[in-house]
Parts: sequence; C-alpha cells; structure tokens
Amino acid sequence: MKWKIWIVSFGHCLLSSGSLTCNARGKWQGDLPFCGANVAFRKPTNQSTTVRGGDAGHGNDGDSSTEHDGKRCTETQSEPSPWWKVDLLKSYSVKVVRVTTRGCCEEGITKTFVCARALIGQYVFLQLVGVEGSLSLCEVEVFAVDEFSTDRCAYSGTPADADLAAFNSTCYEFVVKKGGSFQEARNYCRARGGDLVHGFQGAASVYILNNLERRKNKLKTQLVWIGAQKEPLITARTWRWVDGEIVQKPSWGKDQPNNYNGEQNCVVLDGGRSWLWNDVGCNLDYLHWICQSRPPTCGSPEKSENTTITGTKRTIGSTIDYVCPDGCMLIGSKSRTCESSGFWSGEPATCKFVDCGPLPNLENGVITLVDERTTYGAFADYACKENYTLLGDARRRCGDGVDWCPEPPQINGGVVTTTGRRAGSTASYSCQNGFILFGDNVLTCDVGGEWSGKAPQCRFVDCGAPAQIEFGSVTLINGTTTVKSLAVYTCLEDYWLVGEARQECTKEGKWSNDTPSCELITCEEPEVPAGSYVVGYDLNVHSAIEYHCEAGYLLQGESRHTCGRDGEWSGEVPTCEYVDCGKVLPVLNGAAEYVNGTTHLGSEITYSCTRNYRLNGVSRRYCLDNGQWSDATPKCEEIRCPEPIYAEHGILSVTGNDRMYGRTLIRTGTPENSNTGATSYKIGALAKYRCERGYKVVGEPLSTCEDNGKWSGEVPRCVYVDCGKPEHIQHGRYTLTSNATYYGAAALYECDNNFELDGFARRLCLENGTWSSDTPVCKEIRCKNPERDGVLSTQISTHSVGGVAHYSCPRGFYMEGNETRVCLQNGSWSGSTPACFSVDCKHPEAIENGRVIVVNGTTTYGGTAEYHCLPQYERVGPFLRKCLDTGSWSGEEPKCEFAPNEVAETQGVGTSVGIGAGVIIFILIILGLVYLRLRKATPVKNTENVQAAERKEDQNAAVMSYATLNDGTPNTMYENVPEDGLYDSPYSLSGSTYG
Repeated sequence: MKWKIWIVSFGHCLLSSGSLTCNARGKWQGDLPFCGANVAFRKPTNQSTTVRGGDAGHGNDGDSSTEHDGKRCTETQSEPSPWWKVDLLKSYSVKVVRVTTRGCCEEGITKTFVCARALIGQYVFLQLVGVEGSLSLCEVEVFAVDEFSTDRCAYSGTPADADLAAFNSTCYEFVVKKGGSFQEARNYCRARGGDLVHGFQGAASVYILNNLERRKNKLKTQLVWIGAQKEPLITARTWRWVDGEIVQKPSWGKDQPNNYNGEQNCVVLDGGRSWLWNDVGCNLDYLHWICQSRPPTCGSPEKSENTTITGTKRTIGSTIDYVCPDGCMLIGSKSRTCESSGFWSGEPATCKFVDCGPLPNLENGVITLVDERTTYGAFADYACKENYTLLGDARRRCGDGVDWCPEPPQINGGVVTTTGRRAGSTASYSCQNGFILFGDNVLTCDVGGEWSGKAPQCRFVDCGAPAQIEFGSVTLINGTTTVKSLAVYTCLEDYWLVGEARQECTKEGKWSNDTPSCELITCEEPEVPAGSYVVGYDLNVHSAIEYHCEAGYLLQGESRHTCGRDGEWSGEVPTCEYVDCGKVLPVLNGAAEYVNGTTHLGSEITYSCTRNYRLNGVSRRYCLDNGQWSDATPKCEEIRCPEPIYAEHGILSVTGNDRMYGRTLIRTGTPENSNTGATSYKIGALAKYRCERGYKVVGEPLSTCEDNGKWSGEVPRCVYVDCGKPEHIQHGRYTLTSNATYYGAAALYECDNNFELDGFARRLCLENGTWSSDTPVCKEIRCKNPERDGVLSTQISTHSVGGVAHYSCPRGFYMEGNETRVCLQNGSWSGSTPACFSVDCKHPEAIENGRVIVVNGTTTYGGTAEYHCLPQYERVGPFLRKCLDTGSWSGEEPKCEFAPNEVAETQGVGTSVGIGAGVIIFILIILGLVYLRLRKATPVKNTENVQAAERKEDQNAAVMSYATLNDGTPNTMYENVPEDGLYDSPYSLSGSTYG
C-alpha cells in the first residue's frame, strides 16, 4: 500500500521521495521527506569567465528558464575546467542541491543531488573537472532547513507583489516601486512590525548590497533610505541606528558626509557610490527604502508519524503540543514554542507504537493471551499444571513497566548514560572531543522491551578550512581544522577587522563565529568648532582634511589633519577666534566702502574720490589679524585740465566747465599760441571739435578731460573737401541747394513731365570728395497691360501717360464697370477693371391651356423655349422663341385657343388607321406559320458538320447608337432658327394629340 499525503509550507520545496509504504507489520517503510528553503537565492556569485551576456547572477535569480531578461543563462567561454560559485554568506546544513542547465536543444534539464548526510558549509562550487568546454547554468538551488522562506515575512495585508527577502532569520522588504521621506518610510515599516533596515554589518551587509545591485536597473532613484540618522542642531559627529544604538563604523562613500546645507541628518545607500553611505536631508520625499523585521509566524511545525498537533496559532510566542493516539507512547518533548527567530523550539516529538511481543514460556504452566494479541493493553493469563502452585500474578497487562530493555549498545568515540531499563527510560549518547554525533542522541525504552531507533554514531569532526577574506588572511594556530582547533583572522595594513578575529572549531563541525571581513579604516566625521569649517570629505585612512575659519575668525592651531590607522584624526582640533578692526574715519571729497559690509578679519575697504579729485594713497585697505587696518588713510586732491589746443579752420566748444555750463572757443591765433593756461577744467569736461563750412574733421572730434589732468587723444585737423559739379541727366535736371560743391553740400534731382526718377533724388558731397550714391535716371512713365478677366477684350491706344484702354464684351454679354481707362502719371490705369456677364432672359411666363418647355434648361443668350397646347386647343402664334442679346424673348407670346371639330376629325382618322394596321399584322402572322410548316429539314448523317445557326446581319443596316440619344451639345436642334419670331412648327399637328 502506498500513500502520498504531504503538506508543504508555502515557499519551501518538498525534497526526497514524497511517498511511504505500509508494510505487513503495520509500519511505514522509508524515510520521511523534508521541506527546505533555497538559501542560494540572490546570494553573491562568481564564475571563471563570462561571455554572451551570461552573467553569473543568472544562476540564482529565481528564473530557471533558458533566457533571462532576453539574455543567456550563465555562460563561460570554452576553457579548461570552467567553474561557477555562490557564497551563501553563512554556513548552512545543506541536504539537496538542484541544478538546471540548458539541454542540447535549448530546453532546460534539471538534476537533483541529494546528500547522503547533511553537509555544512558556506560556499557551493560547481566545476567541469578535467574537460575543456563551456559551463552554462540556468538555476542553482541549494536547500537547507535552518533558514525560512520569504512567505514567513508576509504580514496580514501584505500585497502579493511585495519584494520580500529573508536572510539569517531576518525579513527584508525592498520598497522600490514608490518613494517617500525618511519619516514616511519609517511609518510604512513600523506598520508592518519592523523599522528601516539597521544594525547590518558583515554578511548581512553583503546580502543587502548584493540584492540592491541586482535591482539597480529597476530603481527610479539610486538613493535608498536606511535606519541611521543624526540628531539635528547638534554638531556632534555621532550617528545612531533607529533602535538607539550607536553606529560604530559607518561605511561612508567618497566625500561623505558633507552636511551640504547643514540639514543632512539622514543616511541613504548611494548606488552612484557603490552603495556606500551618503548623508542627505530627511525631507526628500522620492527615495526608496528597505524595511527590516522579524518573521510574524513560525509556519507549520514538523509533524512525525502518528502524531497529532494541538494549538492553531503560529505567531511568535505561541505554543503547540504533540499528542499520540491510544496504544502509542510519546517520545521527546511534548511542547514547542514559536521563537522570535521564526523557528519552533526543540525537535518534533514522535509516537512509538507499543507491542510487548511474545511472552517467555512458563515452565510447568500455560500462558493464555486473552485477546490473542501482544500490543498495548493486552492481557495474559498464567495457570500452572496440576500439582504446581503459581507464584506471582495470575494476569499481566502489556505496559505495566517492568524491566524490558537490555543494556543500550555502546558506540565508538562516545559514551552512553541511562536512567534505567524500564519502559520510558532513556539512554543519552554523547561524543568525545573531536567527534560529532550523527543520529538521535536519546533512545527510549519502549514498553515492548526494545530501545527506540538505532544507536547513533560518533564521527570524527572536521570544520574544514576557514573561509578566506578579502584584504586579509586566516592562520590556523595548530595547523588543524578539527574540534578545538583555532583560526585567527588578520587584515592588511590600512584595514581593520569587522567581526571576531578568533574562531574555534566546535563539536557541531562549524566555526564558532561568522566569518569576519576586512574594511578600509575610516575616521569618524571630524569635529567642527564654532566659526570653522572643514575642507576634504574623504574619511579613509591617510586622507587629509583642512580646517578653515569662517569670515572674521582667526585659526588657532594646526589646520591640516590626517586620518591614522587607529581610526583617529591626528593632532588637536584647532579653534577660531573672532577679530574686529572697527570703522574708519570719513575721507574729505571721497568715500570709503566696506566691500562685504563687515569690519572683521579679512574685510576690505575700497576708497574712491568724488568727481574732479584724485586719490593720493592706497585705494584698498584690509583688516589684519592684529585688529588694525593696513596702510595709512588716503586723501582726495582735485584734478583739472588746461585750455584745449585749437585747430586751424576749426570751431571748438567745451562743456562741463565749473564756472559756466558751456562756451564756444574760436581760434584767433596759431595752434602753438592757443593754450594760454588762463582757464582750467574739471575731470569729465568735454571738448568737441568742428570745422568751418567746406572742411572736414580728420581725427577724433571729441576729447575728454581725464583723471591724469590731460585731454584725451590728439588734436584733429580741418581739411577742405570739394566734390565738383554732379553729372547732368537726360529728361531731368539738378539743383545745388547752397550753390556750392564742397563737403556737406546737397544736389536735388527732378524729372520732366511724364518721366519718373530711378535712383536717389538727393545726393550729398561726402568727405571723400565724391557725391553719394549713383547718378539717378529719368525713365518714361508707362502703364502695364490692364487686367482682363474671362471673355473681356481690350484695345489699347498706347501704354504711355494719357493712353486709353477700351473694353468690350462679345455678343450675348453685357458689361458692368468702366468701358475706358486712362494711363495716369503714377503708372497705373484709372478706374477699375470692368466685368462681362451673360445676358439672361429669365424663364418665359406660362401660357393658359398650354405649357412652355425651356430647351436644355438654359435661359441665357441663344437659349430656346417651345410652346405646346393641351388637347382640343390650337396654338396661335410661334412654336419656338429664342433668347435675344437684348435680354428678351423673340416674337410674341403664343396663345392656345379652343378647337373641338378639328380634334374629333383627327381622332376618327386615327381610329381607321389603327384598325387597318391590325388587319395587316394578322395576315402576316398567318403567312409566316404556313411557311414554317411547309419547310423541310435537311438530313444530317452525323454530328460533325452540325453548326449553330448564325444570325446574318445586314452590314448596311442603319444602327442607332445610344450616344445619339444623349448628345450633350446644346442648341443643335434650333441653332439656325431665325430670331425674327416667324418660325413655326417643324411638323404638322393634324391627327396628333398631346397628353
């Protein structure tokens, strides 16, 4: 009989065989399966080489398909003995390793490796040994029972897409789909029974950072909150975790912490700095975060054969009890408690079925089994043969607890201690130093007289080589890795050890502590005294910082400090003292300006003088560390310029004189004698040089009195310029406005009547002796061809001024607008362009007892209208009228008059003609039938020459095309009808009626 009834906790994997067989003795045969968690999921990986996007991380990302985000599984290049490795970050008791690889045709192939006994270790190493090839792994799963799965981390209301992870009995939630401030992140985590991730170091830190790196491409920002902060408004350099513990050795990134705005009191993991720490403001409301918590439940407890569990709660602190059915005895602890680690305390109890077995024979007596069984509760009756007396009880019951079990078996390398050999007694096994126990360490004496289970074994213990660490080394003190062996970790210079340096191999086959790590020595954030600041944010060993004082402070002490290997800054922290030089006295005719508005150390004063004054002394003074201003106070002295030099044939005007607003000086002597020195001018006075008429200025015409007491530039010269008379133009003339041709003179051009000027009408004599622009030309004024639209035609006498354009329309059109237009002197035609419109006679009026038909539906010039009378009425007047170019219809409007006799006669003749035609048609039909009957068929011998009768059409037959019935040409029928109105009907109306 086979049963396969196993309930697996969600998130775990049922490993080994899932079925047991009930044998003939009523016992289950086979080993119980177990549920294990994949402890390799998203742990750090490495491989010998990487090709074609087959990153080592694809081997434990939870995706066992042959494609990972469009890339390959892990893949190495073809090489000798390629390998792949995963670091579990701590030692686990591994029972099963499941490997999924690509098959020959890209399909996944899974192979499960079950350990004969649990292997304890931290690294899983896969290698193609002794061959050359490429190693490709789609998924590697490592199952152990000493870690719980992520489903234990889900609280009530946790969304299904929550990004949960579990490591070392701690739950983590990576909140990467939304952002918030530091306080919002804490509130979120607290609502789920935890807080922001905190207190992590060593293996836990590696696990968290490795998971962030795997999610890096999916993050909207690479700044992630962690639970560390500094109290605001305090200059202390101490950072604390959210649980109040001091952060011993923060992992700051380069140039951090810098407290950029004085309010950066919270910490993030910075993906741009290899996930090292960065201090930021706590109010940034768009950052992701990581929650850390203990599991809320322990999951389903293990249950052994025939046991029943009482108690339904699985939350932390809850208790369950194991109960056995009747006939079974409980072996082990009855109760287990859900601990804060997420695991149940102790080991699961088992139920042992009680069978006392056969009884030994009774000499000279008989033993009778009452129910013919030897199980728990069975009775056996004892009776003696004749002449014998029974000594003892006549009835015994299975389970009374007398001595049943023999001495427990001894084991090599171990000792056994018993509490007795009665039912319920125990035998406890322990191993000597250097050995580890495999199997149950306690056996129980069953009621049947047998010890439960098999005796355990003591096997030699070897913890294996301790894990190597980066930037450090490990030394085995006595050169062994057996029990009590010691391993000591040391780090390279500039690194310090994080974790326990000394580890001992325990009897469980594990090293006593987690593997330490070597981290670069860093100094704590330096103290910053009042009035100072620090330059240099690298806190690593050998890095240097410099202290500087804020404005107004003087540094007392050493400014440069170095981070030593002891993690402390060299020297004593300097101080900054405030220095103030005070205000200075004002300067006559000048001003003193405090550049930064301060008078403390390093402050600066700039002196300036008012207009027309020159500074005598230094222009800048500084506050020195002795509290005094540098140099002596300067003075302001007035600056003046002498009379400017005159130019021959020039006119000089000076403005800005302090005795008058401005005056004009005209040269009266030679330039050498012009400067008498009798008048002086203040700085900024402006001298403007002009020349007499006909002269131009050569040089700079403006000169300024500068602060050196001299006029700027050189004295200009006045040079005479004559352009000569300008050229004459045909059909025009010019006029010299000033009757002169020197520099600045103007020539005005104009043209004769009916001519217009092409060019500039005004030309100036320039300073280069030429007239400005080109000589203009007088061109005859001519009008362009006038506009013409549609059927309009024009006749133009001439395009010159005074020419006339005559407009005309063809027959059947009338004109609206000017019939004649005249070419004007501005080159345009007078008036506006006329237009031709078709003559429209409008629809003719209806006639009494008749109707009017407008042929082709047109009433414009040339259109025709037909007149028809009703039966018994006769038309008097023309049958057809035509639209004339005068806009009226030709002829007189006809009338329809009553004529009964003529109509009756016509009807009689029509009746006679109809009867005669019918008789003729009847006779023709009779003759045709006779002809067909007399006609004989031509005999045919076979069907080879049978031909279908062909219709012979007369090639000369007249054919009427449908095209002639729908001729779109208008007025073809009456185009030659005269317009005098004398045209009458083209056919006779006698014998015809209109209906």
